[in-house]
Amino acid sequence: MDQSKSLKDIIIERADSKGLSAEKLFNLTGIPRHYLNALLKEEYHKLPAAPYVRGYLQKLSAALDLDGRELWDLHRFEIDPKSSGAADKLPENRFVIKTKKVQWSWIGAAVIVVGLYLLLNADRLLGLPDIRILNPESETSLVSASLFTVNGYADPKDKILINEEEVYVDQSGKFQKSYTLQPGLNTLEVTAKRFLGKETKIIRQIIYQPQ
Repeated sequence: MDQSKSLKDIIIERADSKGLSAEKLFNLTGIPRHYLNALLKEEYHKLPAAPYVRGYLQKLSAALDLDGRELWDLHRFEIDPKSSGAADKLPENRFVIKTKKVQWSWIGAAVIVVGLYLLLNADRLLGLPDIRILNPESETSLVSASLFTVNGYADPKDKILINEEEVYVDQSGKFQKSYTLQPGLNTLEVTAKRFLGKETKIIRQIIYQPQ
């Protein structure tokens, strides 16, 4: 992997060489569109917590035949570049102000950590949750079997409800729930709720016509 290139350039160049658009990458990896766009635009402040980003990079590396560990290391470097090292140290003979400097450094570090957390999780805390329904894909579906399974993907940290009943979401973001349909029109309301109360709703209608 060319270490002189940015993470964005490496992903885009490899995707172009394989004839993969952003939409195809989305379909191959299942990464939520707004998080995939954030990676491709280097808008790292819009990404979720680090474990999820690492998982997304693993999925991209598998789709693009890249080294997932190298992608993760490059991403960490881009959001937290290394310091200049020991050459930046002040002289060690300033004993009078040394204690205060240590105290303020701890306070400053704490402020930076809190600020970085809020920055990296701004979308997670304040944005609208993203949800993708795989089945049923259409707004209205006609089926002949009474047993029907709803499935899709969402952020594992969001709460997913189908007709106001919470369903389990695994670590990859996948959820599914089976229902016994009533003859005629059946309405399913899929809701994703975020920590601070924002939510996204998708409604699907299934018409069950027994054979």
